[in-house]
Amino acid sequence: MPSSAYRFSRSAPRRAVPLALAVFLLPGGGCTSESGTDDPGTPGEALSPELTSAFQVITAEGLMRDVRVLSADSMEGRAPASPGEARAVRYIEARYREMGLEPVNDSYQLPIELVGMTRRSGASFASLEGPSGALPLTPEVDFTYWSTAEEPVVELGDVPVVFVGHGVEAPEYGWDDYKQENLEGKILLFLNDDPRVEEDGEVLFGGPIRTYYGRWTYKFEQAQKHGAAGAIVVHTDESASYGFSVIGGEGGRQIWQRDYRLGFLAWMDSTHSAAVAAAMGTDIPGLFSMASSRDFRPVDTGFRLTARIETDFERVQAPNVAGMIRGSDPELAQEYVVFTSHHDHMGMNPDLPGEDKVFNGALDNALGVAAMMGVAEALVETQPRRSILFVSVTAEEGGLLGSGQFVESPPVPRAGMVANFNIDAPQPYGLTHDVAAIGLEMNTLGELFSEVVTDHGLRPEGDPNPEAGSFYRSDQLNFAKAGVPAIYLQAGRDYVDDLGFDPQAHRLEHYHQPSDSVSSHWDLRGLERDMRIFAEVALRVANSPELPRWRAGNEFESAWRALYQR
Repeated sequence: MPSSAYRFSRSAPRRAVPLALAVFLLPGGGCTSESGTDDPGTPGEALSPELTSAFQVITAEGLMRDVRVLSADSMEGRAPASPGEARAVRYIEARYREMGLEPVNDSYQLPIELVGMTRRSGASFASLEGPSGALPLTPEVDFTYWSTAEEPVVELGDVPVVFVGHGVEAPEYGWDDYKQENLEGKILLFLNDDPRVEEDGEVLFGGPIRTYYGRWTYKFEQAQKHGAAGAIVVHTDESASYGFSVIGGEGGRQIWQRDYRLGFLAWMDSTHSAAVAAAMGTDIPGLFSMASSRDFRPVDTGFRLTARIETDFERVQAPNVAGMIRGSDPELAQEYVVFTSHHDHMGMNPDLPGEDKVFNGALDNALGVAAMMGVAEALVETQPRRSILFVSVTAEEGGLLGSGQFVESPPVPRAGMVANFNIDAPQPYGLTHDVAAIGLEMNTLGELFSEVVTDHGLRPEGDPNPEAGSFYRSDQLNFAKAGVPAIYLQAGRDYVDDLGFDPQAHRLEHYHQPSDSVSSHWDLRGLERDMRIFAEVALRVANSPELPRWRAGNEFESAWRALYQR
């Protein structure tokens, strides 16, 4: 877009250190390289000198200042509704106010209610009885279960377990695994992942790229839709893209309420799933083969579930934090580009061995919030035609809950939200030849992102691991389900310099561990550049006369048409 499309406000001289740091900044370790001129790539063709100057507000040093504060031990891991989260929220709110973002509906804080549920393990049990007797289930080892019915006691007796394949209803493919069967009051057994189907040379459901139909949350939503008493998901390492240990303890810890209220939910490992399949006269590959046919219809497994689940409840409030740049166009100002990044993490665990009890969540996701605030500080220097919202959301780790309630009950009309840019665990390790975003191939935001990245002499990349379904694992999903086009910034992998270590291994080693702190491996020059590019993409969307949209045939296209009445 020509530079004449951008408007600029008069800006005051920038402070070397934000005022909010006077209250919150603490000394800490780690380092970052100085911002240099050796950044690969060249300015995009659409950048005016004024816009280049505005985006230079985003610096590696500024990003590091914010992330040090948000990941400090004093923030106590930022668990939802904790004193540590309250400190983080006050800091984010102070930064919003300082950079000139307007509050939304007279307040930066948008409280949500969270319902925590914990199964009383000693008072609860589950049994699956088949033709040859009961399966030897070991909770939190090979079988994990819980209830989201919000009832203190749920009792189920001899309830039929019905295999429903992948449990998919996809009108865009004319696909229906249910065939109008009455499944009310039954336990539905689901395969994880999407159907792997090719018809007349056309690959359905994204082929190896996981769609939302393949997510376990979709399976539970489907069980509720069909009036089932509960659901069990079959786990295999291949279909889940992770081992059973990742999900196997789910029923033994506190669960936050999501979009489904069911009496019984469970995951079952491949050993017990194979036993169920054998009783049906097949094996696990045979179950996947059955479910890959259009002619599939629900099958009674011959197993019956008996269970009693006692649940303790905790009801708390936690805040999303939202600030706004009001649009300059009288008509388009009622439309909103929405940035999201989650500020919550996993809190503290006093029972951990060693001295470190705090899950600092520096990469996940103090760095994402710092990056979003950097973009806000740059874009507040401009006068975008559409309004731009910056929402730091809570309770992402508990199941995308903060963003879910924001989309369900937004402070602005839902149909006015035209795009979502989400930032979660972005680039910490330096400069790359590529810039990555998940959802690149799904909508016109991805097309524009690719265009801007290419204009800068860099290479756009999509999801590096599409089989894992990463698009469906962070806050952009809630916007997508409502029909709002969304993309999710990721870290490029083609590093300019030899890092001397494996960045992916480093990420995995510290993921959801107390060791996720600012590291000597960090070099935020890459994030500085990536966020300047992301800001440019967002500003083009904010100034464009066209609405972003999903690509034809995408699973969220029908929701987009309904939302915007197209």
